[in-house]
Amino acid sequence: MPRPGSSALPHRGGLTPSIILSVYPPESHRRDHPLSPFAGVPPPGPSPLPIRGGPTAGTIPSPTRRAQGAPCPGVRCVPPPLPCPPGPPPAGAPAEPGPGSAAPPPPGRRRPGSAQARLGSAHPIMALRRPELLRLLLLPLLGCRLLAVELTSSNTKPVVQEFQSVELSCIIKSIATPDPRIEWKKIRDGETSYVFFDNKMQGDFVTRAEILSRTSLVIKNTTRMDTATYRCEVAAPSDTKTIDEINIQLTVQVKPMTPRCSVPKAVPVGKSASLHCHENEGFPKSTYSWYRNSEPLSPDAKSSSKSHNSSYTLNPATGTLVFHAVHKGDTGRYSCIATNDAGFAKCEEQEMEVYDLNIGGIIGGVLVVLAVLVLITLGICCAYRRGYFANGKESGESYKTPAKPDGVNYIRTDDEGDFRHKSSFVI
Repeated sequence: MPRPGSSALPHRGGLTPSIILSVYPPESHRRDHPLSPFAGVPPPGPSPLPIRGGPTAGTIPSPTRRAQGAPCPGVRCVPPPLPCPPGPPPAGAPAEPGPGSAAPPPPGRRRPGSAQARLGSAHPIMALRRPELLRLLLLPLLGCRLLAVELTSSNTKPVVQEFQSVELSCIIKSIATPDPRIEWKKIRDGETSYVFFDNKMQGDFVTRAEILSRTSLVIKNTTRMDTATYRCEVAAPSDTKTIDEINIQLTVQVKPMTPRCSVPKAVPVGKSASLHCHENEGFPKSTYSWYRNSEPLSPDAKSSSKSHNSSYTLNPATGTLVFHAVHKGDTGRYSCIATNDAGFAKCEEQEMEVYDLNIGGIIGGVLVVLAVLVLITLGICCAYRRGYFANGKESGESYKTPAKPDGVNYIRTDDEGDFRHKSSFVI
């Protein structure tokens, strides 16, 4: 007997309907619900209308096979109470038409409304079963997954202290080629060089590097020059993806060396003073801190209770400590410490003295210098007046040119040549 709201209309084309479509009402309208308006009302009897081309009215039609495709939203397929009949007869055997069914179409023509007519011959893949179709769709994905070389690493940014060993991890995650080609390259400052090529180490890595677990690289006794990017390359000719690579960024940390410190020995009160601290061996770059009498100086003088009277500026990046105006409290032993991730280093303590200016002493010294200059000037003047400088002048003029004797004339004429001597005597 059909359920309330069910439909038992004949199938288009004269075939017996294969499913019963039932629209379920809300819970409050069901007969077994206490609030349903149909509670206590007996179910309706058989439909008085006969089913065209089918069995008598009120009976459930015999389904042949379940329809393909999903029902409309809100409509649910109710499984038939009777088992489905066996599949279609073999090719060539005449099909027995059921009661009320139409004659089969002639060969080469599709029955209107059938699934084959709706799909057509342009979709042969739809004729496959669901498991076969699923395997067919997943085959390209599984093939690319299994036949493509793929690399991974347990640590792409290793950090190691200088002179220690480090492993650069390169792991083959998937590959199909039994004997792939493996290469390691080093990239530093834009230049690329081989580390492992043609199954052997290259350059300075021959004596301090080796291959571990087929692809990983182990570097022994690392130095600061080993800080670089290392590339692991694997070539697999038999795979669909023939090559893959992965980059490893290696950082070798270097402990700072003893910094060079510069501290003035004596500074007058109120003057500025600069203290310097620097080293260039550590990696990463070092930061600097200053100590006075073994106590750290705060980067901000105003934030420290012990240095609230001081006026200085401390730059941890450059290691420069500048006093804008020193006072007596800035006197002490100063030292500097350079620090980075690898360690620290300290310079020796140096004394800086801050002294007061003696204004009276400065004035007295100036007066003494002026007095000495006055005395020197007076002494020079007295010596000049007493003739100490005149004797030297006379001795310089003691030699005189001899005078010509009287009565001797030297006359030069053109007739007698270049020179002629004549003498005359006056009586």
